[in-house]
Amino acid sequence: MPVFISYRQKDRQVAFAISEKFRANNIKYYLDVVDEESLTTDDITSVITKNIQRCTHLIAVISANTKGSWWVPFEIGEATIISRRICSYAYKTEGAPLLRSTIDIYKSFLPEYLHKWPILVNERDIDAFIRQYKSDKEESITLESLGSISSRLESLSARGADQFHKNLKASL
Repeated sequence: MPVFISYRQKDRQVAFAISEKFRANNIKYYLDVVDEESLTTDDITSVITKNIQRCTHLIAVISANTKGSWWVPFEIGEATIISRRICSYAYKTEGAPLLRSTIDIYKSFLPEYLHKWPILVNERDIDAFIRQYKSDKEESITLESLGSISSRLESLSARGADQFHKNLKASL
């Protein structure tokens, strides 16, 4: 159950900080630094698609820098098509840090489609994501140990993704 971390190169430090948090919590992730496969292939979209298919979750790092990216929206779209658990980690590149109490102001600058999924704004929110991720993973392992393949597939389906989003939003 790896997590795909989507980001623009200008937001690399934030993406790395998230990946370090995942590493500390034994969560597998995919973070495209400078993937040699991406450098040698003519079709980077197939590399992205393949890696999103391997992951169950996607976190998109969103800032003012994201406006200039073609790939972050593409990756979110790919994850949406295959019912991955999606959330955004929104942060300000300048000025005071983004707070949960001011998220509604910031949300007015985000593309409306991002409002559908949880928006994380701080380390506490990343911790909530990690707790929900681990809960999902435990449920998946339990269902697998019971031999319920169809239940496991359902938990990883759109319905399972919707439940993940609902639970994570409630914990923020």
